[in-house]
Amino acid sequence: MTSQVIDKIKAISIHAPHAYAICLGKKPYEYRNSSTKRRGWVLIHSSGSKASDSCFDDYGIDKKIAFRQAIIGAAFLSDCTSDYQGGYAYKMDRIRLFKQPIEGVKGSQSVFWGHCDDLDKIKAFEAAIEQMGIDLKVRG
Repeated sequence: MTSQVIDKIKAISIHAPHAYAICLGKKPYEYRNSSTKRRGWVLIHSSGSKASDSCFDDYGIDKKIAFRQAIIGAAFLSDCTSDYQGGYAYKMDRIRLFKQPIEGVKGSQSVFWGHCDDLDKIKAFEAAIEQMGIDLKVRG
């Protein structure tokens, strides 16, 4: 795997119930306060926060399956549109829930974050990309 691929892919940290809902196809949008021009594959990171745990029941997801501070899957961010509350809806397509979550990955408050030359995060990103099961070609 080339470093170009590792350098271009980003992750997004999402509270666990919403991260799993996205990766299980129950939530097609991630809502944020800022727009993004980013398009393409993003890694889905289940944050350590328990603030939204009541939402597991709303999605019909057993919270016992949830890994926290882990990269649990990937999605293709295909669009960003304004939502009805003045925020933005990130459209998540072609979702993947990993068979083996990559645990022990601390996220970031940045909307999209990379490995930041952290060796542990580089290894985590490599493991995640391998599980995606797709060819990530780097263009220009």
